[in-house]
Amino acid sequence: MAYTAYISTKDGDTLSVRDRANGTVVTSLTNGTEVTVISEPTFAGSRKWVQIDTNRWIANEFITVIRSAKLVAKRTTETINGLRVYQTRLIDGTGKLINTVRAVSGRANKQTPSNIAGSQTPLPFGIYKFDSPGSVGFKGGEFGGVWSPVTPIFNTGRSEIGVHYDPSALLNNSNSGTAGCFATPTTREKEIMTNFINTYKPTHLIVYEG
Repeated sequence: MAYTAYISTKDGDTLSVRDRANGTVVTSLTNGTEVTVISEPTFAGSRKWVQIDTNRWIANEFITVIRSAKLVAKRTTETINGLRVYQTRLIDGTGKLINTVRAVSGRANKQTPSNIAGSQTPLPFGIYKFDSPGSVGFKGGEFGGVWSPVTPIFNTGRSEIGVHYDPSALLNNSNSGTAGCFATPTTREKEIMTNFINTYKPTHLIVYEG
């Protein structure tokens, strides 16, 4: 009965992982982290818990299952001109991997995710909903001509977030990167992302620390 789910906390906080249902905290996971649930919910200490690995349990109320097309982006240690790379899987509504592209977020000299509006840092980790699934509009400037707005499902001071192309990512200057959106760094990856959004109409963007 194993299934994929995503950590979803109200305020974008990390989620404690325990050694058993309602047990001792052994580690934590960032908001948005992809997990594989391997048990039915178990009731303990006034809430339900699910197992995600050997001696690893999390509270059931803080996971979300997404059964539609989605972008799942894991931040890596790889960089492009100081920008952390997000390996982004493009997954259809059946769970099939359609393609993988790279993405970046935030300015090159501001690579710590923040909830502060106007910080120009990478997106806070978590789950975002596409405002208009399947729609890619035009937006000039640093947005590279494509724009698909997304809205966080958790509390944050950040707003006006979108998926787009970043023509500055490869320039290696003070303006490299985005002001805080989520962007593909090359025209080839822009076309792959645009075609996926148009064709598969993803409903969510999930961003987490790898």
